Amino acid sequence: MYFIGIRNVLPIFAFCIPVAGCERFDSLKKGMKEVSYNDYPALLFTSFNNEDAPKEIPFDVRNTDVRDYLSRSDGFKDMFLYIRACNSVLKGNTTTNYLMDKRLFRKIDGGDLKFCANLYDDFFKGDVEPKHGTVMFEEGGCFVYLILGNMVTMKLKGMDGHYICAAFFKKNFLLGFEEGIITDKGLLIMNSGYSEGGKDTGAYLPFAVVTLQYAKNKNLRLDESDRVKEKIYILE
Repeated sequence: MYFIGIRNVLPIFAFCIPVAGCERFDSLKKGMKEVSYNDYPALLFTSFNNEDAPKEIPFDVRNTDVRDYLSRSDGFKDMFLYIRACNSVLKGNTTTNYLMDKRLFRKIDGGDLKFCANLYDDFFKGDVEPKHGTVMFEEGGCFVYLILGNMVTMKLKGMDGHYICAAFFKKNFLLGFEEGIITDKGLLIMNSGYSEGGKDTGAYLPFAVVTLQYAKNKNLRLDESDRVKEKIYILE
């Protein structure tokens, strides 16, 4: 494991994931009709319950190394199993989903380090809210995130704190996964993650933390898309 403290997070955001192309979000803002399972299949992956889930989640990987990693990754498998179980127990979709506009994406994606560092600091000053869902952004980029409560973390993972993980998809391709523990001092990232090419190691969880803190306590408007059944909140 390695530790990202509250005050030494700035270098991390220089390695967040660049996703090319921004034209799509101009049309999204006008009509909000572009969100679909074709562009964001991970939105559908998190909607399954124990009754309607397929035997295997239908996503693609770039090479056999990724498949070998996934076969050994309990964290990745447990993430979808836990979300599926929540949907089953509570008899409905339990995810919280966000659609991020291009301006905010670029601020968090290494463009405004002070902005990110302040949000990162603030995340650890308040109570950590257990939640799960997706963060979607331009060109089919999507994070699936999961934060567990401290009691569930101890029961399932045998650790103090709040377990957190995030998987990064580009449309139907899995590009990376990362897991860690949220403590009162910062973020402890496990060395069990995967990133295509290794270049973004340590970037996924800080991106998720900053995004969720930005969304906290805001009166967000809903996406108007009629092509998906999930509620999606607009981050702008």
